Amino acid sequence: MRANRLLGIVVATTLAVTIIPGSVAGAANLGPQGTATLGAWKILGGTGAPNVATWANFTGANGTSLTGKTLNGGGTWTTDVGTWTIQSNQAASSNAAIANMDTSAAGTQNASVLTTLTIGATANAGLVALDNGTVAIYALYSKTAGGTVTLYKYNGGPTVLATATGVGTFASTIMKLDALTNTIKISLGATQVLSYSLTAAEITTFKGAANNRFGLIADSDAVTRFDDFHIDT
Repeated sequence: MRANRLLGIVVATTLAVTIIPGSVAGAANLGPQGTATLGAWKILGGTGAPNVATWANFTGANGTSLTGKTLNGGGTWTTDVGTWTIQSNQAASSNAAIANMDTSAAGTQNASVLTTLTIGATANAGLVALDNGTVAIYALYSKTAGGTVTLYKYNGGPTVLATATGVGTFASTIMKLDALTNTIKISLGATQVLSYSLTAAEITTFKGAANNRFGLIADSDAVTRFDDFHIDT
């Protein structure tokens, strides 16, 4: 894994624009090649049945920049570094050689984030959770080894936490990441493919009050498209 720099778009809590500079953002080196970010976060209160904290379907003209674009569920996309646009009513990054991460916050450290991935011949794309601008948890799906999901943590550099192989290869799939009290679960479609229990130290690092950003990531992958993005709390 090599970590170079962060590109991306973020959306801020309370609908105010927040930019996370690539030179200082901890998530700035999330992926093997570096990471671009796209994200939005919005704080919701209350308990009970799951709420959609925010959502986006990326409907718009091809080439429309996501920078400054309002999510359907509230919040505004803000580009950190790199180029994120709408392509065929899906989100896309133009940076084939650089990882691209999208983060979006729910006002809680316990939330689910999901998106529909449209995948080409290869893929290295997925979801990010518990990002505070310095540390994050993220998962990437690829078509290698019959379909592979790899879960990483980023804290000064990326570290593999768990890997599941033989999970299937898809032209399109719904990927979901559940960040629970002390467990991370990854599902493809209706099938859970990976579960990881956070250590006590990881809970301290990744479950702080500021670790409330959730979103998308594509590493060295300008082909995979993202759609029907939302965060449930």
